[in-house]
Amino acid sequence: MKSFLWSILVKTTPDGRFIAQFHPTIIQGQANKFYAVSGGVWVEVPDNTTLEDAKELFCWGDEARKYWDSNHSDDVKTIEVKGSKGQTYKVTKTGPSWNCECRGFAYRRDCKHIQNLKILIGA
Repeated sequence: MKSFLWSILVKTTPDGRFIAQFHPTIIQGQANKFYAVSGGVWVEVPDNTTLEDAKELFCWGDEARKYWDSNHSDDVKTIEVKGSKGQTYKVTKTGPSWNCECRGFAYRRDCKHIQNLKILIGA
């Protein structure tokens, strides 16, 4: 049962690295065994394993985000838009999500800059 649960809880990348939230480290455990550890994932390694070796076992940070964040997209587009009073704002489209630097977006999570770009590109 333990191996079944382990396979459900621990996800790996297509190249076999463990997906983790944190940068890995090396820990010496009981009986002089060494482990590469990141979050809840512990992988037994030889005692001469370096931190660089451990990094090859894990995928974390921005690289791992695409495996756990359903809104993640490598398709990022940014355009500068001139506002009605002459200010310039950056509007960013990441996958299906839109973002703008203006105050309206900060309050409403939508703004005329985004709406106008959607009309312009037919989104």
